[in-house]
Amino acid sequence: MKLRNKVFAGLAATVLALTMMVGTAMASTDQLPFAYPNDAGVATNNDVWVKLIGGGTVISTTEVAEATRSVDITIEGKCSFEPELIFNFDGGWVPTALGKTDVDGTTVLNMPMNGKGTTWCEVVVNLMNKTEGPLAVTKMEFKDEAGAVLLTWPADAAAATTAAADTTAAPKTGVVSLALIFGLGAAAMGTGSVVLKKKER
Repeated sequence: MKLRNKVFAGLAATVLALTMMVGTAMASTDQLPFAYPNDAGVATNNDVWVKLIGGGTVISTTEVAEATRSVDITIEGKCSFEPELIFNFDGGWVPTALGKTDVDGTTVLNMPMNGKGTTWCEVVVNLMNKTEGPLAVTKMEFKDEAGAVLLTWPADAAAATTAAADTTAAPKTGVVSLALIFGLGAAAMGTGSVVLKKKER
């Protein structure tokens, strides 16, 4: 019975390790352009997460955040989707749902965001319920009250080419390398072998 428990413990550890790696593969990014898989109905989980100011990786300064009143988010592709844009700051999590949206080339989504008095603030993008076809978040422009652009992300907008047209880009599916799976499997098998040898002795 003890041998069986040890084998089950080894398998449980392997499953836990794989789960952790899949979670890491599905993590959000602040790097643009960000391309979704071409498949319809792909899962979304706060996929693009860009922080102006606060702890961790930031792209701006307090002065820019204080003056920001809205953000334009450029979307490229050819499909339908339902965008949810979130202004997250020390005052709360404020989502803006825009309903069904079609893109055939480029479209720009606008979200109000008042950065005045914030000590940290960020923009989160979810493009949900997409139909089949290319789709990418390519650029953000943070604007003041008059609509003047204070900050563009990524900094070199010209370098943010149409990721949606690049169908060869690796999709964010959360698939873990087979080499890692086989490696963990071999490790688990090796553990079982050692246990069996000890048992035989």
